[in-house]
Amino acid sequence: MLSRALARWRQPSRWRRWLRAPPTIPITSAPATVPLPGHFVRHWGALTSKPYAFTARPWELKSTESVDVLDGVGSNIRIDTVGSEVKRILPRLNEDVNEEWINDKTRFAYDGLKRQRLTVPMVRVREGGLAGQLMPVDWYKARAVLFHWLARCMRTAYASEESGLFEAHAIIGPYVDVESVAAMRRIFYSVLPEGTAHVHVQEHARTGAPPTDWRYAYCANTTLAGLERADVVLLVGTDPRHEAPLLNTRLRKAVLFGNARVGLIGSGVDLTYNREHVVHLGLGPQTLRNVSEGRHPFCVQLAAAERPALIVGQRALQRQDGALVYQCVERLMQHLPRLMPADGSWNGLNVLHAAANTVGALDLGFDETLRGSRWVDAATTQTPGARPWHRAKLLFLLGADDVDGLEQLPEDCFVVYQGHHGDYGASIADLVLPGAAYTEKNATYVNTEGRVQASEVAYLPPGQAKPDAEILDELLIGLGGSGAVFDPMEDVALLAPHLRSTYGWQAPHVVRDAASGRVHLGPSAGTLRDGGEMYRTPFGPPVDNFYMTDPITRASSTMAKCTRVIRHTNFDEANA
Repeated sequence: MLSRALARWRQPSRWRRWLRAPPTIPITSAPATVPLPGHFVRHWGALTSKPYAFTARPWELKSTESVDVLDGVGSNIRIDTVGSEVKRILPRLNEDVNEEWINDKTRFAYDGLKRQRLTVPMVRVREGGLAGQLMPVDWYKARAVLFHWLARCMRTAYASEESGLFEAHAIIGPYVDVESVAAMRRIFYSVLPEGTAHVHVQEHARTGAPPTDWRYAYCANTTLAGLERADVVLLVGTDPRHEAPLLNTRLRKAVLFGNARVGLIGSGVDLTYNREHVVHLGLGPQTLRNVSEGRHPFCVQLAAAERPALIVGQRALQRQDGALVYQCVERLMQHLPRLMPADGSWNGLNVLHAAANTVGALDLGFDETLRGSRWVDAATTQTPGARPWHRAKLLFLLGADDVDGLEQLPEDCFVVYQGHHGDYGASIADLVLPGAAYTEKNATYVNTEGRVQASEVAYLPPGQAKPDAEILDELLIGLGGSGAVFDPMEDVALLAPHLRSTYGWQAPHVVRDAASGRVHLGPSAGTLRDGGEMYRTPFGPPVDNFYMTDPITRASSTMAKCTRVIRHTNFDEANA
């Protein structure tokens, strides 16, 4: 009997071959089209992360707890490094934010941190045989070049009829930390008090921003974990599957386990929910107006919901009629008392930001988004129909790359770029100041739900690069705005005390009218006249390419392979 059993064991069988062989994933285009397939590596021990395979031994790794800045969720992560090189990034457990998950962009884009880096200050030569080229200089000469240009602009302005006034702008990128935003604010209000500073919240942004009078008007107030309790969800101009994959998993839980209903206004996307639970209501803002006025069949489900939730994408507010879109949101809140009940048991208003620190910048008072509406020499002197910023003499790009219209700047405009990668902003700059990436500095970020989180230094910046706040501090001292070292957190404590007091989610106080109980959102929504015309242009897809949304992912070879895969039918064509 024993010999017969051994003989039978030696014979191949399907179940025994499966038991011995490691599990495999079919080689199709499906893994690259889903933002979360990398979790198979974590939960199936036989699978290996290819970028990390055979590159380091576990006991050689130095682990640092930090936060991710590649989307608005702010996932808690663990950065494993060897020396000054990131070997892998893993999720860190936080049930309130990302649970135990991270998206693939966060997990595999770390190789972009070592490519196309800015390591030394550079100045563009304007004359001679090397005209147009960037030449490396030291920090002392880089600051001297900037101070010389400012002095030259002031002398020219005083010699003219403009009484020493000249046009200056600053654009703050979507991944800049709170300390750097506060330092930039101090520079502009100390040295250039009439200058214009803008928050660049997403690529190709043009105009529009939510009201900033009260914090709940521009945050995801339901919180990420609270979205699992929603029974009816209305999505407006957003694609949470690609804008915030981990928020989308919360909505998927609400659909699968809570039988929630989801209404979508915008471009048709596959949200990975049960199709019978998702209703595509329409493409454009006209559908949103019908819903807000109670003239749509979906209003029946919204009115019957006990915990309704409304999620408005930031791209929907960046349209030319973005203020009218937010007015529809305000009207919908007045018609649905359960969306924000008076007892404070639920808050269903959510604005989904795709950038890492947009909420932090809005907390500090930056409510302009590339509008260019405030000018040093007054808006009345601008020529009607002239191209934007045609009289600009100074433009400071703080981590801002995907900005439209920069090619239209005048030739005598001096462009300063401060960042960590040689992307589009550095290619047009006259002065390049190398900064530190999020893995190379201690910084504070505020995610889309208003949660304050801190990143830790995993390794030092390469070459002569410095943290952004330190660079701006040295510029402020040289410009005469401060006689001692400037602590940006002092301004943070003054402007937004909740960012300084403690890390974690801060519940905003909802302001209501004492007589009617009406919720106040802000003047940009409340002062609009009723019956305004909204554009018939439908809401476009918020994300064109999930795998390339910032300088880090654009420098990543792994993300480049993922981009090739989603544009082909299989891996063979992508590798050809």
